[in-house]
Amino acid sequence: MILYVPLRMLHVNSNGSQLRHGRGVTYSKRGQTMSEQQIQKVKVKRLAHVGLWSNDVAAQARFYRQVLGFDLRNTFDNSTDQDIDLENANVFLSLGEEHHCLGLFSDIRPSTGNGRNPFRRTRLHHLAFELDTDAELAALAARLSQSGVELALAERDGDPDLGDTLWFSDPDGNRIEISVTPEDSLASSSVSVGGRRTRLRPQALQHIALQTPQLEQMVDFYTEALGFDISDWLLRESAWLRCNNDHHTVTLIQGKMDVDHVGYSIFNGPELLTWADHLSRYQTSVLWGPGRHGAGHDLFLRIADTEGIHIELSAELQQYYDRDVTTPPRLWHTRPMALNLWGSIPSWMREEVRV
Repeated sequence: MILYVPLRMLHVNSNGSQLRHGRGVTYSKRGQTMSEQQIQKVKVKRLAHVGLWSNDVAAQARFYRQVLGFDLRNTFDNSTDQDIDLENANVFLSLGEEHHCLGLFSDIRPSTGNGRNPFRRTRLHHLAFELDTDAELAALAARLSQSGVELALAERDGDPDLGDTLWFSDPDGNRIEISVTPEDSLASSSVSVGGRRTRLRPQALQHIALQTPQLEQMVDFYTEALGFDISDWLLRESAWLRCNNDHHTVTLIQGKMDVDHVGYSIFNGPELLTWADHLSRYQTSVLWGPGRHGAGHDLFLRIADTEGIHIELSAELQQYYDRDVTTPPRLWHTRPMALNLWGSIPSWMREEVRV
């Protein structure tokens, strides 16, 4: 699998004080150590970006830039609207962040299957989460190492000045990247100096929904290893997991392993209608919605990009204001109410998952 930079295997002290990779260089927390209790309390704080495999990076990047208003964040000059030669390139796109919230990776994986029944491969390249401090990163590495998770270390985005990132795989084999939020990380730049938005685009990356053939094992990993809390359960079918104030950052859905959708927050509910008109001008069909999810209580509409990746635009997502307070998960026993309080579920969704 192609990642940003070569990975180095890690050896982690049990108290989380050091991350030592195979070249003999030590990544430390300036002499700090953490107790076992502190190590167990470390939780990831936010979803930083999503990486996707792409069969046509140029077309997919053009869709995100022209239709959804993303910025290009790489070595190419994006000062004009002219098309850029992105053949076989890896492209990083943002919604105003200093770095990126979406990575598109040219899919050069060897083909598999016998031609008649090709093996269905996940379109997820990797997920990236962030912590607040170097100490938390080292502590999380210690906890994962104690649990038998194989870890590797790499420079963030290939830049040694940005610090190190931790790499490992979840039970489905999805690659996970964990790093520390840069101190100079920028807020969204979709507003002008006068407070008026300069163009229509999502506010931020909000959540990722993954289909998994082993729902319970994945829920256990994300809650126990990474510190997520369960907000809602649709028994034997879906779980909505949170790592900050948002109702969910990761949704896990029983099914064949793949990306179900990527969610982005927008300004408010009425803006969904503005988006519907905007998308129609680009001949982009609304696949589902507008509607209101039961789980999360957010307003939404669903579209697809040029690769068929579903994109959800979401407003008014339920908030949790104190992560230190344990809130029991809400249980849903009927699928229609959990997925859309307004009643409509498309036929393709009814066929995708079997309870």
